[in-house]
Amino acid sequence: MKQSIREEEILKIIKERKMISRLELAEIFDLTPARISKIIKSLLDKQIILEKNIGVSTGGRPPVILTINEKIFGDVLGLNLAPKNIFLSVGQVNGEIRKRKKYSLEKIQDEDILNFIEKLIANTLSAEKKIGIITVIITGFVNKEKGISIMSPHYKWRNLNIVKHLEEKFNIPVLLEHDVRAMALTEQQIGECRGVEDFVIFNISEGIGTCACIDGNVYRGFNSMAGEMGHIVINTSSIRKCSCGKRGCLEAESSNTAIIKRITSDIKIGKYSMLKDILSKKGSLEMDDILLGVKKRDFLAIQVTNEAIEYIAQGLNILVSIIDPEKIVLVGEIFTSKYLMDTLRFELNKFSLEFQKCIIEPTKLGDELFYYSPIAVVTKNIFENKEFTKKYITKMGGSYDFN
Repeated sequence: MKQSIREEEILKIIKERKMISRLELAEIFDLTPARISKIIKSLLDKQIILEKNIGVSTGGRPPVILTINEKIFGDVLGLNLAPKNIFLSVGQVNGEIRKRKKYSLEKIQDEDILNFIEKLIANTLSAEKKIGIITVIITGFVNKEKGISIMSPHYKWRNLNIVKHLEEKFNIPVLLEHDVRAMALTEQQIGECRGVEDFVIFNISEGIGTCACIDGNVYRGFNSMAGEMGHIVINTSSIRKCSCGKRGCLEAESSNTAIIKRITSDIKIGKYSMLKDILSKKGSLEMDDILLGVKKRDFLAIQVTNEAIEYIAQGLNILVSIIDPEKIVLVGEIFTSKYLMDTLRFELNKFSLEFQKCIIEPTKLGDELFYYSPIAVVTKNIFENKEFTKKYITKMGGSYDFN
């Protein structure tokens, strides 16, 4: 194997382990001490890695521990575009976040969102002088490799090359990633999926999306559209139309939007609910209002959410049967309700085979999932995306030749 390729593989291991000795690397790659030392010297000379501290001796000379030189990477400016909010974070590749801020999108018109993003970036770059990379996380169909938002219904974007647009405007490297795939990388790095090779993230908000990690790697599919679980028809007799144009999709039956729309419609045609007063005062319902209704045992709220949970259970059963994951992590407000989680587990027991063993639980990260996701995307791409890594290091005045 060429030295440059071996360097990349070694750097990936050092990044994953955070701290490792030459001896451990030699054993992993089945290399002689002389060969591994030669490669390590090259990386030390380039200042890509550092000799940080002394490891514990096992009887001989104490090993020197190697680690990635984080100083060659600038800070990460992350913009996580959820359907109703933008989560802005500024942090480092080691996972430390020193700035968090959430912006509501309720009063921003679709055509102004890109302008709003540009202003956020400009203001942050003005205040933060060590930014080396911008990461944008969005919903919808995403082509990460080409940096294109193929279709984002929440922002009415179609074939927008947001990476090219922002790189030309700010002269800084930009990464683009799909929201649920970014969640998967986050759970893999700091959440419930550390050390788990096969898992699924199942996210419910205004839409429904999933991401499967197989053998530790995100599965994207041929057209980079894998994971659109929300557009699987789950109720063939339904008249509810999905944003994709089909009827009876899981998203049309069980997303936040679908639940709120159905309860609102039922109240307006005269069905009783304690949520009627809230609807009259506010003019619209939010998911936390629905969950309050569930907590207060409002009949309509429980009826609608129970039906949504039944369809979610069917969807999860499909995932378990096809992918056979070790774990499924659930993301979304609906999963914060103990009653609805108990209902989901009850429904899943109807479908599960006796020998199917899959842990299904809500995320424990809360909003940290949205703030950390941009950093998780950057960390994943370092040393795995050659072009990006080179641009990232070069931006901060360093150099690295992959040859």
